[in-house]
Amino acid sequence: MINSGNGAAGPVVDAIEARFKALGAPVELIKVHNTPDGNFPNGIPNPLLPECRDDTRNAVIKHGADMGIAFDGDFDRCFLFDEKGQFIEGYYIVGLLAEAFLEKNPGAKIIHDPRLSWNTVDVVTAAGGTPVMSKTGHAFY
Repeated sequence: MINSGNGAAGPVVDAIEARFKALGAPVELIKVHNTPDGNFPNGIPNPLLPECRDDTRNAVIKHGADMGIAFDGDFDRCFLFDEKGQFIEGYYIVGLLAEAFLEKNPGAKIIHDPRLSWNTVDVVTAAGGTPVMSKTGHAFY
């Protein structure tokens, strides 16, 4: 289940779905708010805010989806939901991704932002990597 939030993700989600179908992949995408509309008629597309998660949560539950993915409006962040529609905090996702990256790149540095330090530092260190904290946002680049 994918919630594009009426933002930039919609056309890319459509292209991914078309590619899956062309390959015969057994994947069904349930799409919510997939049509881009800069007026954002279904609310602010920012799933980081708890009040903006209901449409994704409800669609996961209604359709019995295996998981939910919600994108922000400009399609530079995604947020994951489990099969019960529960939001999965970013530090768990970063931990899972860090383990996967370190498996392929032992001893690598994993950059994280200050908001995700708790689990990330422990997971990266335990997997033999080096956690590196960095400020977030385009103003720091």
